[in-house]
Amino acid sequence: MIMHWTELLPIDRFIVRTADHIGEREHKTLQLLYQPLIGTIAVSLFTMLWSKLEQDCFTSGESVHHELMAMLNMPLDEIFEARRSLEGIGLLRTFQRKEDSSALFVYELQPPMTPAQFFQNDVLSVFLFNKLGKNRYIELRRRFMMEAVDQRAYTEVTAAFNEVYASLHHSEMVSAVPVVEEEKSYQGQVHQGELPFQEEEFDFELLKADFPVFIDGDKLLDETAKAVIQRMAFVYRLEPLQISRMVQRSLDDEERLDEQELRRQVQEWYRNEYGNTPPALGKRTQPDKHRTMKNKEPSTDNEQMIAFCEQTSPLTFLETIADGAKVPEADVKLVESLMFDYQLQPGVVNVLIDYVMRMNNMKLNQNFVQKIAGQWARKQISTVKDAMQLAKWEYQQRKNRETASSAQSSGNPSRPYVRKDKLPKWLEQDKKQKNEDPGPKEDEKLNQEKQQFEEMLRLRRSSRQN
Repeated sequence: MIMHWTELLPIDRFIVRTADHIGEREHKTLQLLYQPLIGTIAVSLFTMLWSKLEQDCFTSGESVHHELMAMLNMPLDEIFEARRSLEGIGLLRTFQRKEDSSALFVYELQPPMTPAQFFQNDVLSVFLFNKLGKNRYIELRRRFMMEAVDQRAYTEVTAAFNEVYASLHHSEMVSAVPVVEEEKSYQGQVHQGELPFQEEEFDFELLKADFPVFIDGDKLLDETAKAVIQRMAFVYRLEPLQISRMVQRSLDDEERLDEQELRRQVQEWYRNEYGNTPPALGKRTQPDKHRTMKNKEPSTDNEQMIAFCEQTSPLTFLETIADGAKVPEADVKLVESLMFDYQLQPGVVNVLIDYVMRMNNMKLNQNFVQKIAGQWARKQISTVKDAMQLAKWEYQQRKNRETASSAQSSGNPSRPYVRKDKLPKWLEQDKKQKNEDPGPKEDEKLNQEKQQFEEMLRLRRSSRQN
């Protein structure tokens, strides 16, 4: 999770602009289709930015982010995360110009997809289906549909352009069409029906290397094909070597990618592997920028666990704990909530799952999970290593409290109660180290970690007050 105060301050100014009018239809699309995916806070931010535009104006005057904080009654960190949600789903483009004491942002609102674009989009339609369920999804889709004209019962009599309008005489034509100023852009931009993806998130070179010699990878993987492949790989969690065979089976007679056939191939593979349950956000793995073992070979058990948590999605992690058994739907929804509602990174979710399940007889107690998730979100834990350190500290504090309580109740402090939890290996390892080296060093280490987290909280509160 990005520390918002490194990117945004209350005194930073902003301008809102839009390339197209946003009317009632667009707001209905936002409320009914986008809001289940991005939440009410992000939609409120979009609406507030749109309200900065006067009637028939496409650019606003300057404001400061402190005004947004007051109008939305939100701290700056929530506004920052809501902004990123809008950016990620294609509703906002952000431009920044750094100045001496502050920064100027340009927030360019993007019109939402039309309902037809939304339901035909491989990414958004699948996630909306997963979020709402089959019945509500079908009901919502029908709301935006209309009966088509039965062309078998009617004959089209629409006039053609050249039937109505005549070409100008040479003497009536102007010598040249006026050139549009290069730094200007047209109003009336429409959403292209695509989502922003980072190309480096998918290894196209590896995909190309897996093609047989008779397929020209450079010619096949044009920008359109890349966008389709990356979108399908993201939604269905496919690696380059997995999707390679599907791409090869989806080529037409001219060896160009047939998008519909690729979609059919991927969906058929997914049904064979996972059944009819649609993909969900829980399939994501730890982003590269939040990995500490990306370019490092694990040398200890602890580092191996960190690497495993970083490279594994939460749902796969749950399946691994259950020895490949199907993950209950309630646990899937809970994992999605940790990533979507609490904005925890996938690797951090893995640590939380491991910690809670080992402490609660292999059960995911929802209230306990959400309590920890809220604490970790407030402390802005974004790496697996930080999550493990905090879990170790919390476990030690909990054990100390139970030991003291048991000693007092039994009246025999020399034989305190010791927990019999089946701990995660990374906690067991910490316990062994403590037994081998007892004394003040461990307490000093725990206190130092506690001070680090308290300092993080102090900085966060200070940023809010500013």
